[in-house]
Amino acid sequence: MGVHALKPWTELVKLHPDVESGNLTEAVFAIDLGAIAVGDPNTPLVYRDPDAFFAATYVTSDLRRLLEEVLASLAGRGNYNRVLKLRSPFGGGKSHVLAALLHAARSRKTLNQFPGLRSLPDPGPVAVAVFDGEKFTATGDKDVGGGQKVHTMWGYLAWQLGPEAYKVVAKHDVQRVSPAGDEIKAMLQAPGTPVLLLLDEVLKYMERVGAVTVGDSTLQRQAMDFIQNLTVEVANSTHAVMVYSLQWSAREALGNIALLEQLDKLTSRKDQVREPMTGDEILAVVKRRLLGADPPEEVAQEVAGEYAAVVGGFWRARAETPSARQDAEEQAVQLRARMKAAYPFHPALIDIMNSRWTSVEGFQRTRGALRFLAACLYSLKKKGGARPILGPGDIPLSDPDVQRAMMKDLDPGQEYSPVLTHDLIGPNARAKQIDDRLAHENPALAGVRPALRLATAILAYSFGGLKREQGSDLLPPGVTETELLAACVGPDLDTITASAVLAELRNSCLYLHYDGVRYCFKKDPNVTKLIEDAEQEVARDPNAVRERIKEMLQQRLAGKA
Repeated sequence: MGVHALKPWTELVKLHPDVESGNLTEAVFAIDLGAIAVGDPNTPLVYRDPDAFFAATYVTSDLRRLLEEVLASLAGRGNYNRVLKLRSPFGGGKSHVLAALLHAARSRKTLNQFPGLRSLPDPGPVAVAVFDGEKFTATGDKDVGGGQKVHTMWGYLAWQLGPEAYKVVAKHDVQRVSPAGDEIKAMLQAPGTPVLLLLDEVLKYMERVGAVTVGDSTLQRQAMDFIQNLTVEVANSTHAVMVYSLQWSAREALGNIALLEQLDKLTSRKDQVREPMTGDEILAVVKRRLLGADPPEEVAQEVAGEYAAVVGGFWRARAETPSARQDAEEQAVQLRARMKAAYPFHPALIDIMNSRWTSVEGFQRTRGALRFLAACLYSLKKKGGARPILGPGDIPLSDPDVQRAMMKDLDPGQEYSPVLTHDLIGPNARAKQIDDRLAHENPALAGVRPALRLATAILAYSFGGLKREQGSDLLPPGVTETELLAACVGPDLDTITASAVLAELRNSCLYLHYDGVRYCFKKDPNVTKLIEDAEQEVARDPNAVRERIKEMLQQRLAGKA
């Protein structure tokens, strides 16, 4: 089946109502655990309501296992770790996982609506306490209603567990002094039901309370002592579980690496690290949040087959040995499966965000990534121009909203504005000039716009470095020709045409750099730009240039004399 039989994804895929309506603020994709816990009506229903939450959540195998462990532990069954630490990379959504545990514990009956979750343990009524370190003020005095205020992490957790629990630590809360182990044990037993403690953004809170003095100590030291004692008591309990989140890396730790390591070591003897999403499950997670329904399976299979055939043929053509040809065959099979799972996205686009952009400081792994993809979907659905899939070369950069969503974290200083203007989407951009000429020579390429597709993909690969197979350092930003073509070619663009267009881009673009291995857009111009600037200078004042050349020749001759 040829390209003309493949319809744009916009005709076949239903978007999530948030995306369809253009409600693309980052707040829509941000989990506010504290607001969910108190039922804040300003929180989007998709996060606040347990039915809507699980309907929009793809429950990965690791998340399901985590739900099973936590619910079983709350029910007093199994021999699982009762203190669990979440550290998840791109799209892992630590806050999303904590929200899933919150809803599962408070509304276990909701899980019965989903066949894969019905068999999970039912612990009965559970007392849930949530601490959101991003929201809790360092100075305390948090108004909890009824004229009452709490002042510390332990005071707020205990207050949520009920009056009897708060009574145990009331004095410690007022004096901002950490309760001892026996008192924490009594606090956990006070509700008379299983207890689930969910702590989010602990590091941010710990950093702020370092400036609050408590006698000869600080509130940070008291909070550290509380966390350590709490993990011990929860681990030794029979019906309590504590799940908390930490930043994934030192880069995310707001520069306070020492505090991150200290907090990590405090609980390392009792906790067990969980990564609630691994591998290609990111594809299903993204689709569940951004799409209104699963795309038709037969469509996904057809599109995946067409693209895998083209890319597989490209790989096989470059294979020079029997072993390489076998590898190419296996790669093609894997690509077909991944493309079917990712449809309407090209897996290469998700890989770029997951493996490259996450190394860019400031890139919002979950909310920023979802908002960017949502902006792409909304723009192509509303304004047209979609192809059978949405790949790295199909990012509609001419849409200001898409451009802002992509470059907000990747290029906060807007240093790549000249790149966009001169090489990609400006009225006289080099990619546009190539595409216009190709369309004139071959009208079949008018809607393909191969130069813009390749240039857009290169730009996407130009931020963040891919981790080396050996070691922890990163490769330089950029993309090899093989990787680029595999991400851009398809039933409408063959590899011969794409290779020829890539050569034109290399010779004409002003900010495209090629080191013999990788293509990469950089904020600094290449030699083409320097030559053109020199030519323009000559054109403006040829007499001055001739005089300067004459002067240089005279100096050269004088030096030889």
